[in-house]
Amino acid sequence: MGSTGEGIYFQKPILCLPFHSDQFFNAIAIDQSGVGQSLFKLPSVLQSFLNPTDFHDYTFSANDVTTKLLTMWRNSTFENAVRIMSAEMKHAGGVKRAVKEIEFLVKLNGDLDRYMPFQSTLPFYQQFMVDLVIVYIVIPGAIIFYVFVKCCKQNRKKKVD
Repeated sequence: MGSTGEGIYFQKPILCLPFHSDQFFNAIAIDQSGVGQSLFKLPSVLQSFLNPTDFHDYTFSANDVTTKLLTMWRNSTFENAVRIMSAEMKHAGGVKRAVKEIEFLVKLNGDLDRYMPFQSTLPFYQQFMVDLVIVYIVIPGAIIFYVFVKCCKQNRKKKVD
């Protein structure tokens, strides 16, 4: 992942040749994000289901490498995607920001209990927007139902013998 980040930071399209564990998932992400291509091809759904972590048995030829490199060099969409992602990385703070985050983690002695995403701090009803459903759907629905029942209720006189 370090080489991938460095390549994107310096605006270089990436050709992936994954060998082990997380490299396969990084290659898939690079291929799908448009900043490069991968020599690794996803196995079928059945193969992935039977063995989700074994991607090592894939083959490619020298012609595959040449074709993918020529595609990336001739097609400007890869350069544009890498340029945009590099700008996003630099805007987010890059290496300096990463060092600050690591130093912060060291100061906390690795305890991230207080360092959690905003969504995790919300109560259940706000996290799943139940409060909005109540305000915008349940209450107006109850009012409309009440008005409908009151207006449509007919006061008929009944004969009493």
